[in-house]
Amino acid sequence: MRRWLVTAVFAFVILAMLAPPVLAQAPPPAPKVTITGTFDQVTTAGRNFYDGNFARDNDREWYARTRFRPDFEFAVGRTKAVLGIELDLNYGQTGSNDGGFPGNSAGTACGFVGGCKGAGSAGGGLDLNTDVAGLFEIKWIYTEFDLTGKDSLLPFIPFLTVARAGGQPFATIANYKVYYANGDFAGLDLYSTFTPDIKNHLAFVIVEDQLAGGNRSTATTRTSRGEDYAFIISPELTPFKGLDLKPMFSWFHADGLTAGAARRNASNPRTIGGSMNVAAAVGGGAPAGDSADHEDRYTVGLDARLRIGPFGLDPTVSYQWGNYDTQATRTNGTVGKVHGEAAAWLLDVIASYQLGPLLIEARGAYSTGNKARDNLSRSKRYYEPLDLDTGYTNIGYDRYGRMQAALRVTYSITPALSVYGVVAPTWSAEKVDTDTGCPQPLNVANSATGCPARVVVSDKSFVTGDSRYIGTEINGGFTWRFAANTAFDLAGYYLAAGPALKTSELLNGTPVKRDQHDGYYASARVRLSF
Repeated sequence: MRRWLVTAVFAFVILAMLAPPVLAQAPPPAPKVTITGTFDQVTTAGRNFYDGNFARDNDREWYARTRFRPDFEFAVGRTKAVLGIELDLNYGQTGSNDGGFPGNSAGTACGFVGGCKGAGSAGGGLDLNTDVAGLFEIKWIYTEFDLTGKDSLLPFIPFLTVARAGGQPFATIANYKVYYANGDFAGLDLYSTFTPDIKNHLAFVIVEDQLAGGNRSTATTRTSRGEDYAFIISPELTPFKGLDLKPMFSWFHADGLTAGAARRNASNPRTIGGSMNVAAAVGGGAPAGDSADHEDRYTVGLDARLRIGPFGLDPTVSYQWGNYDTQATRTNGTVGKVHGEAAAWLLDVIASYQLGPLLIEARGAYSTGNKARDNLSRSKRYYEPLDLDTGYTNIGYDRYGRMQAALRVTYSITPALSVYGVVAPTWSAEKVDTDTGCPQPLNVANSATGCPARVVVSDKSFVTGDSRYIGTEINGGFTWRFAANTAFDLAGYYLAAGPALKTSELLNGTPVKRDQHDGYYASARVRLSF
């Protein structure tokens, strides 16, 4: 019996050695590197659009620039890492300082802040010999991997969740149509697929982080601006073919001063420092403010996309509420912490109809705002997105909200050539007080920001509103895809400025109101996509 057992075991071992290693782990997939992106050559000319002050029309320019925007993807199977880079370079030296080596080795745009118009403060100037200092912008730097599902970090959870960690795009995390979160952020996104028709984004957005020791001092000498972050949860539902629904909930928390993209720095005479997002308004100190002054903002929204044959409908509705602290003058005349409450609405609808080569689109938008006399330290009624980058910069005008109607017509002459035209009148939801003005003087120090918010000019400022009509924009252009992956775009824009864009300024100590002027610009671009 023992001899038979030994023989059987020996035979099994021999067969096992000869059999193919079916239980062995498959060899790892080969690493792969992919490069995609765009190369732009752009020239733009315009007048009275750049500083936001339509009563002063001496801001004009004609410049050219190049933009290189490559994305490097390093993949092994389903796991990948992405590095996105952007370079903006003006044609010629556009500042008083040299744009490259050896005169400018710090990487500051054209040698000083605000020295490069057009391409922005991140750009540089390709002057003679074109040596430019370090001007690389890192847009994306993230790793994407399977968190749950088969062959994942947590394989015992049956549904697939793809995790993305690092600097990444918002993309469709919060919205289809840009109204709350756009551009890029650092943090974590978890994208779960429960069924082909039910998916969900759960994102943690780190706006500002607090390092050890940064808060270990008095409020006036701290280097930390506190812990500022946001959570976003946004399911994606497809009840039936042609209808997509995207509800969204977000909680944004800020300590003290925070990023200007996340909190509008609207002027308010009763707030210490004169506006809502400066250090003095949130506890004083330079540059951090006091992280003991908090803000908690909650936003719910619903984005939808409906397609029925040639008809399309894209409605958006969002409501925002919360509370916040500022240092302000109280009703009894003392100065101290004041608690405010926020509540705002945003509505936006796009309807479209495709009739052969003709596409007709109509849009209506409304966001609530504050009256001129409102104390913003007590109440905010204007909508504040988390980050819009340049995707939708006109959700509200200053503190006053926004109403807009627009009509766009696009005609495809051939699959490679299309022309379009747009007309869009705009009003504020509440009347604009034109006894306010823009920061003066407009110079190199504030040319990059222009007139982001109206400011106090005299004792008549922020007392009563005067006009709602901001103006009517008319624009048109065409796109010609004249070669593979290559397109030429030409567009022109004209704003017939309305009386709400009047501003006031002090002239020899006396407030003077100045009429608004129209603005325009035109731009041409050649884009290579790869």
